[in-house]
Amino acid sequence: MGQRSQIFVRFEKNPGEKEIVARYYKWNCGDQMISIVYHTIEWLKKHLDLNNCGSGQYLLWNQKEFIRILGTKYDLGDVVIITDILNKYGDYWKDDNDGKALIDIQCDGAIKYALLIRNNTLCNPSEYMLWNLWIESILPNKPIPRRMIDNIGNHIQELSESAMLMTEEEVKEFLC
Repeated sequence: MGQRSQIFVRFEKNPGEKEIVARYYKWNCGDQMISIVYHTIEWLKKHLDLNNCGSGQYLLWNQKEFIRILGTKYDLGDVVIITDILNKYGDYWKDDNDGKALIDIQCDGAIKYALLIRNNTLCNPSEYMLWNLWIESILPNKPIPRRMIDNIGNHIQELSESAMLMTEEEVKEFLC
């Protein structure tokens, strides 16, 4: 995944009106990206199931808390500084990063996600990690800790059970 990444979360603010929260990460490797996506989706599912209003209203009312969730690296026990792409750059579809994650909260409460590598190529979580490991292999003598392998394997499995991977058509629609 490299050093730079972006995460975009889209939800319906009002009927027919979409809102996007977009964040830029200066350092967010493949296992960390998958972990953040997994934990963000789990947080969304838990909090959206517990509340009676629409998902968009809940996220608007709790935006500061939601942003903190996006900046938390649970597996590392770390909170990182993330940049609001929309307020800082305006044109948030810049191609100056090494990966993207898209999270789309549907009107019916279903959650879909996508992991994209360079040129917005859609990958499933396993392909994303293989791509990341290939990039990481450029750095010599960097062993992969067993705990990381176990954690990411669990996250990939749980992610496939809690959310649906977007299709290429859904990714194209999201990016437009």
